[in-house]
Amino acid sequence: MHGAWTVRSAEITVEGQPGELVLLYEDLSDACPGMGRYTVEFRRGGEALYTYHTNTHEYPPGSPQSAESVALTTFSLLANALPERPDTFLLHPPEPRVRPSPAAPRDGALIIQGSPRRHGNTATLAGWAADACAAAGLGTTFVYPAERAISHCTACYRCFNTGRCVIDDEMDGVIGAIEAARLIVVCTPVAAGTVPSALKALIDRSLSLAAARALSGQTPVQWGLLCSAGAEDFTCVHRVVHAFFTRLGIRQLGNVLVPDVDEMADIRADPDREKDLRDQMGALLATMALPDNKP
Repeated sequence: MHGAWTVRSAEITVEGQPGELVLLYEDLSDACPGMGRYTVEFRRGGEALYTYHTNTHEYPPGSPQSAESVALTTFSLLANALPERPDTFLLHPPEPRVRPSPAAPRDGALIIQGSPRRHGNTATLAGWAADACAAAGLGTTFVYPAERAISHCTACYRCFNTGRCVIDDEMDGVIGAIEAARLIVVCTPVAAGTVPSALKALIDRSLSLAAARALSGQTPVQWGLLCSAGAEDFTCVHRVVHAFFTRLGIRQLGNVLVPDVDEMADIRADPDREKDLRDQMGALLATMALPDNKP
């Protein structure tokens, strides 16, 4: 655990063997402004047999509890309960401190096709992006947020305890795909001035990956590209997607934006524009191979 200090500790005997119960505090404000995390841990022989985490952002203003009060109460309860009822706690493995990183090398591209339409202009952009990836030697995987069972983020912030989201749905597979990719391409229409709701849910739920990277202190070298088709104003789309990249530590290659699609209806109708967009994508992907951009 990085940057943690001991708030309380107690020597206790459990199942006839001595051990140490500790209450630790860790400042996580670099990852999330104003956040601190408490950890209650029972150790014996250098091994953590039980852990419990809670952080300050779990408790909204007006809550009758705070992270500090919950951590202190948990410490006191365990100091009494562990010697008397060890099976209640020690039969369960300790909470993982952080989500493990994938063992597979990051050498492919993940294309997040954010439109609920499988065959619209955004899908066309995604196809051109896949062609550009292939030309750059990158295999591609597609994710369609509208076709995934991804619940909305509840802003519980419990992912900053263990680096994992407490919601069990298909987002876990998406996180794995993001982790395995060298390049993440977000393709999105401008829907009501911003990204579609399913894509926004995916972006919000990626907070757990940001938490995992903050807790581990490890951020891999990854690249991000935004491709969007819509009206003239891409302000909100740009801010949402680039906030997504920034939060995950993804280096941003740039944007490929297609305005005035309402007037054109089908972006494939203008061969000159198609060539220009394909050239833009190829040029941006080529920058990943520059000497200064290698891991």
